[in-house]
Amino acid sequence: MLAKVASLLRGVWLLRNPELVKALGDWRQSIELLNAIKKSCPGAILHQEVVVQGWPQGKLILAKDVQVEKGSVLALGDDFNGYGTLEVGEGTWIGQYNNFRLSGGTHISIGEGCLVSQFCTLVATNHRVDRSTPIQQSPCDLDKANIEIGDDVWIGAGAAIMPSVNIGKGAVVGANSVVTRSVPEYEIWAGAPACKIGERI
Repeated sequence: MLAKVASLLRGVWLLRNPELVKALGDWRQSIELLNAIKKSCPGAILHQEVVVQGWPQGKLILAKDVQVEKGSVLALGDDFNGYGTLEVGEGTWIGQYNNFRLSGGTHISIGEGCLVSQFCTLVATNHRVDRSTPIQQSPCDLDKANIEIGDDVWIGAGAAIMPSVNIGKGAVVGANSVVTRSVPEYEIWAGAPACKIGERI
């Protein structure tokens, strides 16, 4: 009993630190956000350290048995660039420290039973690069936008999937690949830029 009281007093004493109070407030806000997302996506499993930005303005549709692991960032957009839609099919596993980037009117769609390994980046659109506008103020290039990934796809660790790419059913993308072109069904692609190296037989 005495140890519990001492621990409580130690905790109260630590609250004199404004940085700690702010960090606790941010953590509490993050927990409340994830709880709200879990209610809107029943059956999905999100690690408590998943970061979701731009929700509910951006749409997040996670089917039953989708798992999103620690440290992954689901950035659905912002006020400057607008908001997009991320949709993930049943039973898909999204590993640790992945990075999903969306903006106004764009979408990323991932099918059922997929594996997205660790440290992957999926970018639904890039900024325009006209010289007349500073890069930070450049709007998104919607001429090349969106990512579509079919069912039963495996994306290897560290891969980057660029805008306007479709990855067909059953395809495999090798680790650290940069995918700039669409990948047909059941083909195995790797490299930077990625190209066909085999097929699933």
